[in-house]
Amino acid sequence: MSTPPPIEPAPPGSTSNRGCWKAALLGCGAAAILCVAALVGIGIYVQKRPAAVTDLLMERIRSGYAADVTAEDKSELDSAYAEFRRELEAKRVSKDDMERVRDAVKIGREVGRDEVHELTRVFREAARHAGTGDTGHGTRTSSATPPALEATPVP
Repeated sequence: MSTPPPIEPAPPGSTSNRGCWKAALLGCGAAAILCVAALVGIGIYVQKRPAAVTDLLMERIRSGYAADVTAEDKSELDSAYAEFRRELEAKRVSKDDMERVRDAVKIGREVGRDEVHELTRVFREAARHAGTGDTGHGTRTSSATPPALEATPVP
């Protein structure tokens, strides 16, 4: 059985494989910087124009109505969203209300009548809280809120 010949190092001063890693690292570094810059830009855009994001969400919802959603339900949702959007553009919607809207919106599937009613309610509550200056603290009735922790006796 023969053994493969040993790999011989390149002679000093040879440029045949020199700088390959350097060029790859520079290229990847530039790509990483561009990706970070794009993400920062998107973040700034979303903070400055949150209505653009909610408009996109509403377009997705409108394109996914189930058969049981009536024209009246659709117009009620559009009306509630218009009120919410006005308050959002005036920067009067609280972060808590934005979280409620985000939690209520489910994308990627058919939007049934119950979900349309829930979205209408959430949009109206958020617009009402924004219009009155109420932050809506303590009004959340979600079962996902953890109960208060009790003190545990230490032995």
